[in-house]
Amino acid sequence: MAYRSRTASRVVGALLTGAVLGGTAACTADGAAGDRSGASRRPDATTVAAVQRAVTKGAGLNSLSYRVAGQVPRQGSVKGKASFSLRPRVAEMRMTASGGVREGEFSVRLVGEAVYVGGGGQAAAVLGGKHWLKLALTDQEAGGFGGMQRQADQDPAAQASLLPGSDDVRKVGEEIVDGVRTAHYAGVVEVAEAAKQPAGERPSAGERRSKVIEQYKELGVSELKLDLWVGPGDRTVKFRQRARASQGPLDVSIRFLDVDKPVTVQAPPASDTVDPEQKLKEASRRLG
Repeated sequence: MAYRSRTASRVVGALLTGAVLGGTAACTADGAAGDRSGASRRPDATTVAAVQRAVTKGAGLNSLSYRVAGQVPRQGSVKGKASFSLRPRVAEMRMTASGGVREGEFSVRLVGEAVYVGGGGQAAAVLGGKHWLKLALTDQEAGGFGGMQRQADQDPAAQASLLPGSDDVRKVGEEIVDGVRTAHYAGVVEVAEAAKQPAGERPSAGERRSKVIEQYKELGVSELKLDLWVGPGDRTVKFRQRARASQGPLDVSIRFLDVDKPVTVQAPPASDTVDPEQKLKEASRRLG
């Protein structure tokens, strides 16, 4: 058991925090929350409805690939690409971090009920030359990698569910994002106020909002600025979150890529994987 705990903690400690893995809770490089001059005006009902349609459409995705980039407290600059699918439930994230307390590249794969962490030299350095650590989703030592399960259960822009309730949500204008014509919406959200708002008609939507709000509270975020770019068919094309967390500024953008297309994620070869559970079973057999 000591081997398992020590190995898991060293590998997990060498990678990024769940702030990125769990849907990229994110926010500002300068701490500014945006112009509140229009906050006292009643939001336009058409704008609120348009944002809500995009949020609802995103919640209904079966699969998605996206890019993520920005600043995360203590981790510095992060960037990477991720894909997930609900049916079958798989997910993969490849990230790099620089300028923070830990630097380098890492990968996380979710296949069935297992999470594979590593994929690079940092993992090999603590895994005896092997590149992957296998952890069960039910394993408490997986820590923040439970976020991979959440990642495969919701779209990465779940935080946008707070935007329709912003008291100054507004349409900024029409913009082209990577060749796609979009409507740009923005708003400032007070986290404490968002927590008081009705959860919505669907229990799943209310649960998602609660998790998002809890994420921000854990990060020490009281006010955040959200930007949403919506393309044809009410599809989210880009999403950005900005605010100031207790440990520093965050500013993370997500660019949606392939939507509802097949996602294939393969488990790493067993010969290149350390499975603490299997090692415990083997040790028990030898002792028994």
